[in-house]
Amino acid sequence: MRLDALLPQRRAWLLYLLLPLTAGAGTPADYAYRYTLDTAGSSAAWRVELTPAVYAASTPAANLRDLVVVNAQGQEVPFAPLPAAPSRSHPFALRATLLPLPSGSAGNGTGVRVQRNSNGDIVIEQPDMPSAPTRPGQWLLDARRQVSLDRIEIDPAALPVDSRFHLSVQASNDLQAWSERSEDTEIVSVKRGGDTVEQHTIALRGDTPARYYRLSLRQNDVTPWDSAQTPRVELRGSYADPLAERMAARRWLTLPAAPVAPATSGGADYDYALPAALPVEAVRVVLGGDNTVARFSLLDHDEGNGRMLATITAVRIGTGTDEDPATPFATTRVQRLRLHTDTPLSQPPSLQVAWRPDVFVFLAEGSGPYSLLAGSHAARRGDYPLEAALERLRPRDAGADWQPPLATLGAVSDAGGAAALLAPKAPFDWTRLLLWLVLIGGALAVAGMAWSLLRQSRREDDTR
Repeated sequence: MRLDALLPQRRAWLLYLLLPLTAGAGTPADYAYRYTLDTAGSSAAWRVELTPAVYAASTPAANLRDLVVVNAQGQEVPFAPLPAAPSRSHPFALRATLLPLPSGSAGNGTGVRVQRNSNGDIVIEQPDMPSAPTRPGQWLLDARRQVSLDRIEIDPAALPVDSRFHLSVQASNDLQAWSERSEDTEIVSVKRGGDTVEQHTIALRGDTPARYYRLSLRQNDVTPWDSAQTPRVELRGSYADPLAERMAARRWLTLPAAPVAPATSGGADYDYALPAALPVEAVRVVLGGDNTVARFSLLDHDEGNGRMLATITAVRIGTGTDEDPATPFATTRVQRLRLHTDTPLSQPPSLQVAWRPDVFVFLAEGSGPYSLLAGSHAARRGDYPLEAALERLRPRDAGADWQPPLATLGAVSDAGGAAALLAPKAPFDWTRLLLWLVLIGGALAVAGMAWSLLRQSRREDDTR
């Protein structure tokens, strides 16, 4: 059966699951702006990455809950932030060297120390070097990064003829705490005439990435190598690089400094305006003058609150072809930033701002074209359990990092217009008017009764 024939059935099941949560949805007139969504192809779900224009359209108090997607009939469809996916897994292969570990490192008081330098390389310190090669029982290897190893393959040329021994493998990220990855794997290299029996692969288990691995010889086995030998091995496995993925997803804006009055506390202030309140997570200060250095305080200047975000030291030597590294900080929704410095500068610096767009996902309920509605004073999006729907939609052969295809934002037009952003006028309070009428009427009735009693009393006095 074709996949496109199955899509309506899958959509029906998913929408039945989400149906109880769609009651009470607003109408397109409740939102200020409409953005077309380009959904080229066929899919039951689509991703949407927000642009600065969408952030600007959304009301700050709504925290992006005044964003919805509607179909061609104007009906709201299931729409929610895309759940965070695990980092992509990349294949890993490396030829490495086994470093013999002196027996003193096992804690027998000989002063052998195993540690890392500033680059993470293994450093073995041994006060008294033996005059002749010894027979170690452990070896270390450095994978150069945190990886999940599937296997370690010992170079067959490094195995002695007619050797047979057992190795276990432990993993660590600090050379202090170790976890077991393989126990008592037999390594064999036997030759008899033209026949050869070889087993030089160690299969590993465990998904926790580690940089350092330790191979330990089983007690009473014959050591295959002495301390002067450094056998070669090949490492096979996978790794994830969440930091690189995060940096690749960043969008950069370069902002000029706006004129600002001198700081009352001394020094100088420089203000910068983003096109909207964007989720900012890093900045880079670019100095204007040659051979300049300055230290800055980066402040969140929305509504003048002056909350500190980061401290930055910027350097420019010569023409400034070498960029300073970006300064990261906790992701903050902000539109106005301020740099404060006590260093006199001949030119105002520019500010490069890194932000990552929020990503949403919607289910293709009903017929397209679909539209994103943004900006409302009162309407708010409901909660949809899209995690369950996406899990059902995930292809069987897809990895954990699978995501629906991207729907791109197109032209913008008015939906309800700017009126949707305004608070509705309060209806006339008739109850207060009625209350006053009742009070006035009661007062008049009491006054009338008093006047009537007073007149009656005068008549009685006259008759006497």
